[in-house]
Amino acid sequence: MTRTRYASAAALLGAALLLAPAAYAAPKKAAAKTAQSASKKSKASSKASKVTEARRVAVLASGPHADAARDVLEAELARRPARYEIVPESAVRAAASRLGRDPTQPAGAAAVASELGLSAVVVADTSTVGKKQQVRLTVRNGKDGKALASPPAAKPATAKLVPVAVKRQWTALERGLQKSTAPEAAPVAPPQPPTPVEPEPAVKPAAPIAETPAPAPAPKTPDPEPIRKPVAAKPKEDKAPVREDEPSVTESAVASAPIVEGALGVKLLGRSLRYKDDVFGVLRPYTLGPDVGGFALPGAPQVAGDVTLYPLAAFQKGALARLGITGSIDQSFGLKSTGSSGEVSYPTTAREWQAGLRYVIPFGEAQRHGFEITGTYGMNTFRIDAVDGERPLDLPNVEYKTAGLGLGVRAALSEKFDFNFRLGYQHPLDSGELSTDAWFPRMSAGAVTGSATLAYRLNSILDVRLEADLRRYFFKFNPEPGDPYVAGGAVDQYPGLSLQLGFRY
Repeated sequence: MTRTRYASAAALLGAALLLAPAAYAAPKKAAAKTAQSASKKSKASSKASKVTEARRVAVLASGPHADAARDVLEAELARRPARYEIVPESAVRAAASRLGRDPTQPAGAAAVASELGLSAVVVADTSTVGKKQQVRLTVRNGKDGKALASPPAAKPATAKLVPVAVKRQWTALERGLQKSTAPEAAPVAPPQPPTPVEPEPAVKPAAPIAETPAPAPAPKTPDPEPIRKPVAAKPKEDKAPVREDEPSVTESAVASAPIVEGALGVKLLGRSLRYKDDVFGVLRPYTLGPDVGGFALPGAPQVAGDVTLYPLAAFQKGALARLGITGSIDQSFGLKSTGSSGEVSYPTTAREWQAGLRYVIPFGEAQRHGFEITGTYGMNTFRIDAVDGERPLDLPNVEYKTAGLGLGVRAALSEKFDFNFRLGYQHPLDSGELSTDAWFPRMSAGAVTGSATLAYRLNSILDVRLEADLRRYFFKFNPEPGDPYVAGGAVDQYPGLSLQLGFRY
């Protein structure tokens, strides 16, 4: 009996010893699992909070298609309100104007982002390059202004294709936006504890409370910036007007075809007619103006003017807008010529007019330069009128009717100075008395022209021009026995110097 009790007690004691460690370990394992799950939940919640934190983003658009680019970019951002918060462009422009910075450049973007707490600035440039419109998009980091994404520029032909170009580049833009970071806020100094008041010596009475220095006030912690809700894309009619002092790229920055251009002023004209191989020495040379070594310098006064009208430039900006109708006229006044004796002065008329077509091919930066091709028909008259029914018979009156082709180049040397150079060939169809049977009936002729013009712009419409030009006719007479005059050829040239007031509209 006693043995049975001892055996039962021993069995109970052994079971207790076996179950005790298991019971002790079970709560620890459960507690460990609970702690691990709680840690994972806290990490997941912190990650979720980071993901849901929206980045503050602003869109800056410029160029002829700025509205279309801004609308589609803000619409893409508004579709993701959990990721992005849109800051109006007007706020960015105002901050940039206040800071005196360009927000499209790295330093300016970083300064504006620090002012407004932006994570990124999306810059959309739709300016014209060459003859095509382009859309160039750049994501600038708010922290340092560096470009986080800058896909190759797209070149749409119309504003309707701008949304397509933007959406094609959106994947690259969003990668850059996800890398963007806002500027770090300035660290706030922790509040300083009040300076302890040292106790007064025991021999002195305690200082009154009013005389005890007050503790330094703790600096105020700035209130946290309120969370702003995403701003939906605004319709076009609600957009804030662009301020005049804001920098933007517009079509006016690109040189466009004028509707009309020309000049009017005074001109000094010269003339020198010289014969070659005058066998009998009976042909009389002629000089108008100061003679320097057989070359006449300009000296006779004239009124000179020219005008070119581009009729299609008012209706379109294509290739035909550069096709113009051109005309010019030079008219002398008060000219006199003397006979061989020098005793009689004969009224003299010097006139030249031309009319034709001109086409300008622009080139260079902002199309500020251009090539010219000009085709003209004209007449150059130099006539000596009779006095009392008589005129010098040894001076033929000439009337050159010509058809010609000219090439030119115009260049903007600086913001104020323009240069124009023209060179052409003219074929004489008629030469007046010089080609008649009384002078040289079997002659052949040709002519070259050239001019150089320097213009100083007074404003966007008017300029002052100084022009030097030369017309040179050359002849081969091909004489035969029995002709009234025998000579190998001649040169008839007309130098000119003009001062004109030019216009371009």
